[in-house]
Amino acid sequence: MDDVVERLDNHEDRIKSLEEYRLQQEKVNLEIKSQLTATEMTVIKESNKQQEMTKQLLDHVLNSKRFTQEQFWKFTGAAAGTGGLLYLIFEAFVNKQ
Repeated sequence: MDDVVERLDNHEDRIKSLEEYRLQQEKVNLEIKSQLTATEMTVIKESNKQQEMTKQLLDHVLNSKRFTQEQFWKFTGAAAGTGGLLYLIFEAFVNKQ
């Protein structure tokens, strides 16, 4: 009979040990979950920052190119206008003689 009581006690101890282990695992799982949530929020925040910086860089590059293109067309227009004006002066000078 002692053997049966000892087995029951041993069984009870094992059940308690397993229950304690399960509670510890649940705590660990909750900690991991909270850390993953924090990591996810950090990744989302940094991703938004990166997208904003990429947008600013793209806007800057596009604005710089637009400025360069505007300068090119102003210069081309001025050169064509100046060339036309020089031609008219040269033609007027040649026709006077």
